[in-house]
Amino acid sequence: MNEKSHRVVVSLTDAMHNLPRSIRESLLDCELNILDKNRLVMRMRASGGAESCYKEMQFDAVGYEDDVYVRNELSEILVQLFQHQRNCCLLRLTPRRTHNVKLMTRLLYSDVDKVLEKLPYQLVGINVEYHDLRKFDMINMLSTAHRGRLSRREMKTTREMFQWLHNEYSSVRGRGTGDDFINLEFVLCAEGVKQMHVNLAIFNIFDCNGRADIGNFFKELPSGKLCKSTLLTDCIKESFDRNRHIYTVVLCEMPLDKESPREKHKFLRLANVAFMSNEAEASKVTAMQVKHAYSTQSLHSGSMRSSSSQLQRSSRTKYLRCRPLNLSLDDHNKLAAWYKRIDKKFAEVKVCMERHYNVKYRQKFLKICKQLKNFAWLQDKSGGDAGRLMLKHSMRDEAITSKYIETLRQFRQLEKEVERSPFACTLSTYMSTKNYALMNAAKALQDREIANLQEQRSRIKIGNP
Repeated sequence: MNEKSHRVVVSLTDAMHNLPRSIRESLLDCELNILDKNRLVMRMRASGGAESCYKEMQFDAVGYEDDVYVRNELSEILVQLFQHQRNCCLLRLTPRRTHNVKLMTRLLYSDVDKVLEKLPYQLVGINVEYHDLRKFDMINMLSTAHRGRLSRREMKTTREMFQWLHNEYSSVRGRGTGDDFINLEFVLCAEGVKQMHVNLAIFNIFDCNGRADIGNFFKELPSGKLCKSTLLTDCIKESFDRNRHIYTVVLCEMPLDKESPREKHKFLRLANVAFMSNEAEASKVTAMQVKHAYSTQSLHSGSMRSSSSQLQRSSRTKYLRCRPLNLSLDDHNKLAAWYKRIDKKFAEVKVCMERHYNVKYRQKFLKICKQLKNFAWLQDKSGGDAGRLMLKHSMRDEAITSKYIETLRQFRQLEKEVERSPFACTLSTYMSTKNYALMNAAKALQDREIANLQEQRSRIKIGNP
């Protein structure tokens, strides 16, 4: 999937999917916009009455937990584990003390079966150890009072894993007070090959917004300095040791519900620190590899030097391409002004669009009334007052439609200005997300008005046998 050994993924959980669409949009779109599968824009809180600015963040993947590319990031762990016989680690970061049994079931039950189906290996067994990582000690949650009993669970099939996740794990995890550490040893065999053992370490790191250890760990990662260690950081640091070649995914799981607005800024900044630290560390390793390759090739013919410099240029270009823009404060302010203009015009278009669809389908309803010869309810005995009222409505409806057309024209003009601006690369993607949102809004309004139209028509038919 990708040659990077350490990846940072932001997963928005689906707690909001059951909420009405208007509430979902208010929870997400007002301060957070997903640009594409790697980038998002977040409105930063302003202080002292200053205008808020926007910060673009980049990750190896960002989206909802059910998005295919987000799920593929987790499936890749198993590909590395089974196909390449490489030890792996999953760090699940969350701003709350919540577990995700759905994620565990998909990863350790459904996806294990899917990946192994494509490989010439047979699963012989799964050995599970489950520890509660507290501040100063580590408690084995599967230990028993009986001597001679193993302090782990031994399973033969993924079906047993499913049962363990939904029975024992669900009951045991409630007794934990620290972070979770689950170590899984998968035993595989193939015809003519001796048994293979691969390990997957899963860490559930809770309440990330209220603690400094995990943030300091990622901040100091590129420099190699030893931050104030805790039992947790001592456990996870070997997963970031480049010499061990452990495939590691940092899954930053952000729940979206009514509590998320006060949590997401701090949590996404932590996720951004994790990504930038991994990028800086990867860049440092790449630079060392390029330097080593250059020194080795310089001992051979001079023609090899050009390929080395080309490798150095391509690696540097690749890093710059995947790195978020390094903008000055003035650039950030200008970008914030652009975002503000786009958001303001977008809101105007949505309001005018809703009014336009309301009058459009009201006119259709009146035509249906005429066709069904049920127009008598509009008549009165006032000598034509009803006709003048309809004319007044007609003129108002035309004004509403004209306003919508003009507002939409202004939005398209703003889109052209964006394309000519110095920030076109960033803003054009943002504009495309707004266009997509307008398309969805138009479809939702159309569906709603058609449903209302059908309901009114059925009532008219019932009233006229």
